[in-house]
Amino acid sequence: MELELELPLMPLPAPPQRDPVWKRVTAWLIYRGRMALRFDTPIWRAGMIGLWIVFGTALVITALGMPTGIGIVFDAAFTLVVGTMAMGLIGLVAAYLLSLCYIPIPRLTTGALAFAGYAIWFIGNKASLGDWMSLLFAIVLPVAGLAGGLFVGMLAHRRVPVAFKIALVVVITCAGLSFDKWPMNVYGAIPADAQLTASEPEVAQIMADSPAATGSYAVKSFTYGSGSDSRRNEFASGAELKSASVDASAYIHSWKWVRSLFWGFDETKLPINGRVWMPEGSGKFPLVLIVHGNHLMEQSSDDGYAYLGEMLASRGFIAVSVDENFLNYSFWGNIPDNDYKVRAWILLKHLQQIASFNEQAGSPFYHRVDLGQVALIGHSRGGQAVAMAADPSKWFAEDKSLAGMDDIHIQAVIAIAPTDTNVDKQKAQLKDTYYLSLQGASDGDVDTFGGERQYLRSSFTPGSDRFKATLYIGGANHSRFNTSWGTMDDSLPGGLLLNKAEMIEASDQRQIAKVYVSAFLETALHGNRQYKRLFSDYRTGEQWLPATTYMNRYEDGSFVPLARIDGDYDKVRLDNGVKASSDRLQWSEADAEDRDGNDKGTRGAVLQWKQGDGSYTLKLPKSVDALHDSTASSAQELVFNMTNLERDLPGFDSNASNGGSGIPLPAVEIELQSRNGAAVRMPLSAFKAVMPLPYTHFTLFPWMEKHVKDGKYKEPTEPVFQTYSLPFDRFQVSDGGFDPAHLSRITFYFTSDQGKVMLDDIGIADVLNK
Repeated sequence: MELELELPLMPLPAPPQRDPVWKRVTAWLIYRGRMALRFDTPIWRAGMIGLWIVFGTALVITALGMPTGIGIVFDAAFTLVVGTMAMGLIGLVAAYLLSLCYIPIPRLTTGALAFAGYAIWFIGNKASLGDWMSLLFAIVLPVAGLAGGLFVGMLAHRRVPVAFKIALVVVITCAGLSFDKWPMNVYGAIPADAQLTASEPEVAQIMADSPAATGSYAVKSFTYGSGSDSRRNEFASGAELKSASVDASAYIHSWKWVRSLFWGFDETKLPINGRVWMPEGSGKFPLVLIVHGNHLMEQSSDDGYAYLGEMLASRGFIAVSVDENFLNYSFWGNIPDNDYKVRAWILLKHLQQIASFNEQAGSPFYHRVDLGQVALIGHSRGGQAVAMAADPSKWFAEDKSLAGMDDIHIQAVIAIAPTDTNVDKQKAQLKDTYYLSLQGASDGDVDTFGGERQYLRSSFTPGSDRFKATLYIGGANHSRFNTSWGTMDDSLPGGLLLNKAEMIEASDQRQIAKVYVSAFLETALHGNRQYKRLFSDYRTGEQWLPATTYMNRYEDGSFVPLARIDGDYDKVRLDNGVKASSDRLQWSEADAEDRDGNDKGTRGAVLQWKQGDGSYTLKLPKSVDALHDSTASSAQELVFNMTNLERDLPGFDSNASNGGSGIPLPAVEIELQSRNGAAVRMPLSAFKAVMPLPYTHFTLFPWMEKHVKDGKYKEPTEPVFQTYSLPFDRFQVSDGGFDPAHLSRITFYFTSDQGKVMLDDIGIADVLNK
């Protein structure tokens, strides 16, 4: 019999109980967070330091270009702190997301790199650098910063072979030192003006003291203001005279609250603030207002013309620098609408205020201002505003607040690098007003010669001794005419891309301004005619001017037009019955265009030749004889304006050493024939050699020229007219039988191998006194 052993049954172990899904997911998320920085090794962290340095530098530079007005230390520190915090936060978020995706890369570094790239692209976009350049910098700068940090990290790392470290240092050092010598970064040589100029005859210098020299008057300076400017104590409690604020709400409809917060006033109470330089002495003095253009509103502009104000006051002018900073650009508040119109309106309000001061006993102005002799000087947008203020009826005819200005007469206008835009579909037209415009060929802000357009819209009563003139200055930029604007023609960061190496010195640029501004006002307001020749030929004042390229245009009321070209598009029939013809060259009429291909507001005869013997002839009817003074014909001259269009020719290379890849400067001869058959032919170089146009490399490297600001600087030069004056008596010396009083034919012969020019404003004028 078998016995059964009975044992109690052992329970099976219960399966382990799983945590809830939410706990498991939470644990996984925490774990992935711990692993987020796994691949950011010490070398990659060194790379991030380099990335932060580059990114932080970009932030500080940007902060300087968009000031808050609190101070540059605050702006830089605040921007750097906020940017660093954002970079760290975005980097951590990106690292965590990449960890969740199990992507095995340095995740924090990648996130920080992506954020820095986006931020730099955003900065470039807001700074209007252009799409291409913004993207390029968004890639290159963060990568360069990261690479630099990695380089330092590798040098410090013990496991990296010493030989590799040395090789890396050598390669990077050589690359850095030779960077500006890489073919992609090298410009061709700019044409050497003096070397390319044919020998010129000596020109008699003006026998007078330099107009830029300090005059005989002691100078008193003070300010007047409305007292409501919380940012400018010199116009508030520091002002010697109290002026009335003005209500511009009829013109300004968009004045942002941040602008009111900054200034402490709005468009209904704009201040009338002025900085005055006044000669000490008895008698009435001509009045000169100087107004700045558009700059950062947080950085004052009106004090940048003290070098002009002090000089003019010492020479017997009352000079006032007008404050319009509250109309200027701000990153935080943009620009008020209708600002061009308001800039001109504010100038007229200053004239009203000074007229009131002139009748106010005890005022420094009391009976000392000659309101019949007023000149306006404007820079940039101010250069357009002064022309508008001199032609007020176009914009302010219905403004009753400007009544009572009949005794104020604006006699002269000077525009320095002016803008020239339509305002209410109109532009200023000056009649019997002296006009002068100065423009730098290296102007990176207003890069086209707007003053030449206003020159064309200025006219005179026949026989008037008033004149208009322009001066184009090689190597001069926009900002250096104002001592407060620094050296760059663009705010940061964009200004760092502009090339300053080829510019003339700031002191030289301002010396040119002093010479021309003073000489112009001496002529227009003091009646000092000895400086007048300077405006028809800059060479007569070479002893006062720095060495650079100059191109001047001139016309006065004695000018009798033979070929304005701007008429009815009939290239054969010109002014006063004159007929044109050509031989062995291509002849057409076309609009004169600026650097950007926009119409300058005039047409010209376009002449292109290849054979070296083409000609362009004007046949004059007998009726022309009566239009100019036949009794004084020997004191008259042939005048014409010409610009070189070599950039339109096949084979032109702006980077070639002569600016034209072997294209010679135009060689021109002029033949004059009188009705008795006597003819005299002389080379233009016997009067004035044809000068090459100034060529400007605007940006640091050639590959930037066509990409910065979407190609704003793509053209290295702009066709600018030069006035040539050929006195008839020089032709009479060659042939005594030549009779300029009865001129029958004018022929231009083009003798260089090839070329293309535009001729305009051909006529007869009086020779200026020698």
